[in-house]
Amino acid sequence: MKIFNKVEELELMTRIDQFIGLMESNGIDLAIITSGANFRYLVGMYMETFERFGALIINAKERTSTLLLPKLDEGKAMQTGIDYIVYEDGEDPKLFLKKVIGENVYRRIGFENKTPIGYYRVLRSIINSFEDVDIGGLLSELRITKDDTEIKNIENAVNAIEYAIQTIKDQLKAGVSEIEIANKIRELIAEQGAEAKDILVQSGPNSAIPHWTYSKKKINEGDVVVIDVSATYNDYYGDLTRTFFVGKPTQEFQKIYELVKQAHDEAIEAVRSNILCSEIDRTARNVITNGGYGNYFIHRTGHGLGLEVHEEPYISQAYQKPLIEGSVFTIEPGIYLFGKFGVRIESNIAIKESEKKILDKKLDY
Repeated sequence: MKIFNKVEELELMTRIDQFIGLMESNGIDLAIITSGANFRYLVGMYMETFERFGALIINAKERTSTLLLPKLDEGKAMQTGIDYIVYEDGEDPKLFLKKVIGENVYRRIGFENKTPIGYYRVLRSIINSFEDVDIGGLLSELRITKDDTEIKNIENAVNAIEYAIQTIKDQLKAGVSEIEIANKIRELIAEQGAEAKDILVQSGPNSAIPHWTYSKKKINEGDVVVIDVSATYNDYYGDLTRTFFVGKPTQEFQKIYELVKQAHDEAIEAVRSNILCSEIDRTARNVITNGGYGNYFIHRTGHGLGLEVHEEPYISQAYQKPLIEGSVFTIEPGIYLFGKFGVRIESNIAIKESEKKILDKKLDY
């Protein structure tokens, strides 16, 4: 169980105060935050209440925040420094929710898109008439700017992945299975105090399937092997990809690899504060298109990192927003020749004080 110190409690209160300010400026009276990344961001830990009602309730009218949780989560709640109310099994959480929201008139209530419909119905049964508002964008607006502690957590996750891939690459030999490599990566990341999440070990034709995970398939001489790993440190994600060739690389592989590397490097070179994210995507895409493989680059150039492995900002053609201070994101162009092989290189970048910082500096590509 995490014990929060006074500095951490102050950081959490500051985040909640910032969110209350956004609520006020958008005319939102009450917000319901349920289990997940936004809850973790504002509360400081995950709390999964399963079928029981549990939420952070933020009241902009009174500028208060209250946790309403099952009694079995009281031990966690008391560590957060946030006011809380707990109820026991057999008690109706609706009665306690009425106590939290009081007698105020709430005209606009904010929900996340993932809020369980049952929670929404509970509010409807207490407050007959209100407009429901999506607060996902407001919470993304806060979370997109990472502070130094958040960036350090991401960097620690990246370091653990680097260690695992650096250690494992010499074991990429004919006869070893994808699942054996994946299991070893998981162990190596744990040795570094991080937690492995998604591990993709894609060999031979599987390397041309971007979201292939791993199987019992044995690696063969002449296989391309794409290793894509995400891991967390203090709940914050790092996400790296490297591509290898088992044996002597073919000319076709070398050509594709160098094109992807050029797209990767030029996209990173284009990164700066306030550039449109779509422009970074265009930089990488132009390299691959001009090289004759534009139809084989079938995904966006990158995505944000934080408490989720995919969050804002998105480095894509459709994301017409500027890159802001504190953003952490991936650059990961790829080319996929279905039935043959694929190549992807992924790095993690942070923007801090108008400078870009490449977080994976220990792992060659």
